Amino acid sequence: MANDTQKEQELLYGSSLYWQKELDNAAQYEKSWRERGNVIINRYRDEREGYTLTGALSRKFNILWSNTETLKAALLARMAKPDVRRRFPDSNPVGRQVAILLERALQYELETSKAQLSLSSALEDYLLPGRGVIWVVYEPILVTEKVTVEVKDENGDVIEKQVEEVERLGDQRCRFEYVHWEDYRESPARRSEDATWRARRHLLTRDELIQRGFKDAHDIPLNWMPESNEYNENELYNRAEIWEIWDKVQLRRVFVATGYKEVLADDEDPYNLENFYPCPTPLIAVKTTNTSIPIPEYTLYQDQAEELDRITTRITFLIEGLKRRGVYDAGIPELAHLANAGDNEFVPSENFANLSQKGGLVGAFQTEQIGEIATVVNGLYQQRSAVLQIIYEVTGISDILRGSTKASETATAQKLKAQYGSMRLRRRQDDIQTYIRDLFRIKAELIAENYEPETLERMTNIPVTEEMLEIMREDKLRSYIIDVQTDSTVFEDEEEEKRTRIQFADTLGAYLVKAIEITQAAPDLTPLAFEIVKFVSGAWKVGRNFEDIIDQTEATIMQQLEASKQQPQVSPEQQMQQGKMQAQLQMEQLKQQGKLADISSREQSESRKVQEEGRASSERVQSKEDLAMLEAELKLASGGG
Repeated sequence: MANDTQKEQELLYGSSLYWQKELDNAAQYEKSWRERGNVIINRYRDEREGYTLTGALSRKFNILWSNTETLKAALLARMAKPDVRRRFPDSNPVGRQVAILLERALQYELETSKAQLSLSSALEDYLLPGRGVIWVVYEPILVTEKVTVEVKDENGDVIEKQVEEVERLGDQRCRFEYVHWEDYRESPARRSEDATWRARRHLLTRDELIQRGFKDAHDIPLNWMPESNEYNENELYNRAEIWEIWDKVQLRRVFVATGYKEVLADDEDPYNLENFYPCPTPLIAVKTTNTSIPIPEYTLYQDQAEELDRITTRITFLIEGLKRRGVYDAGIPELAHLANAGDNEFVPSENFANLSQKGGLVGAFQTEQIGEIATVVNGLYQQRSAVLQIIYEVTGISDILRGSTKASETATAQKLKAQYGSMRLRRRQDDIQTYIRDLFRIKAELIAENYEPETLERMTNIPVTEEMLEIMREDKLRSYIIDVQTDSTVFEDEEEEKRTRIQFADTLGAYLVKAIEITQAAPDLTPLAFEIVKFVSGAWKVGRNFEDIIDQTEATIMQQLEASKQQPQVSPEQQMQQGKMQAQLQMEQLKQQGKLADISSREQSESRKVQEEGRASSERVQSKEDLAMLEAELKLASGGG
């Protein structure tokens, strides 16, 4: 019976030897790609034999460096930020708190680690050899403390106190680690997603082996050394080649050392991740469905790049020949000094008459014709521009992205060129963003399942409840409720952000005005109005900032509506009776108001009558006084006569 299962082969050869053979087979499977990758990196670095600062055997046009730097900025202009939300916009306060907590934890880890550096390195591997890999590493930090332990006898009395050292969990970290493209292996497959194992290489010193706690760390050979000859004679640079293998078949992690017969460590699924591997499917520049071996992008236009080098070399040599050279009459020695004369400098001639007889300077010397060479150089420049355009078409780099538009082009033409010239570029940007999203999902899973509540509270300033822990600790429940995404990795457009916010405010404000009018007329439509508000605000990312206040406002208004509904309802007959009573009351009020008006009128009439009588009496008294005065004056007048 054939020993063809993995477990049987491990028993037959030994686990360490089995995995070293697997690693060797994977390296042989990708050997030609790795050799080509090193050639491309040397081309990017412009490393060549026979090169000096003053000259070289040939001249090169490093279009690979130019394109790579352009694509670096276009594909990863900035580090993406985590965007954690509830999967469905229903009312779930606990789910919202979990989403906010995980987003803050991811953001904190992102800001306190070198994630941008890891992503940039992986992106460079993606653009040059064609494969970029990042590992997500969970690291619990243990601290040692001294504690006093009481030793008791059979009666429970303390007979001795001892000081012991114990380890406790001091902190927890989760970070992105860049894996060099030559330090990564995976099982041969048609697609990288189908790999049954993935591995990364660690190059460790003897001290690092001991620190990691590998058994027999002193016996592990340090059999790796740098390729550079200047280090080969110094054993201080030797390292142990340790392979960390994640075996998806048996759900375990294995550590083996090259050239060592024993397995260093064998751990059963240490992270317990949903997709097992602590890394997403690698970033592949150019891939096909018949093999997982990447294709470096440079190979797609390497013929044109070599043609650029040949044209550049020819241009250089021809320009060297574009010099003003000629011959002169040896009988006129002054002409030798004329070649070195400065601007506006005249050379004296001892026999000027002889020079004049020979036709002057025109007849005394002749220059080399360089017009044909200049024509050839111009043609080579045009040819080089044509080759460059072909390369830009192959790579999908539009001319507007490189800033080489024509002044005569309209804004619409430039926009169309940018749009259609970057269609492939936009797809690649999406690939990068998806890869970063998958990294965040792995990290969020590790944080949710492993971080202690105290660590999360210190990190996010959010209290962790039992309901939140229940959601975070269970894979299915967490994936049902929470969705981890990222924002864009391309340049932020501040003007677009402003327009988006203004559009959000205008749209939401206009709807709220109509919603208030409708709900005042028909209060039963209030729940529908709030659902529409949530639906509208959910279309904008900034709408997340209003979720809490919308929910609070909805709860308050709905409570008020419920309270109004709980008040006693009046039947139609009672309403009619109440209407009659109110009408009677109003009529009685009117009558009373009429009686009061009559009394007031009579009182006012009596008052006016009294006032008139008083005024008439006063007038009569005044008349009597006037008459008496008149009679007295008459008597005085007659007596005096």
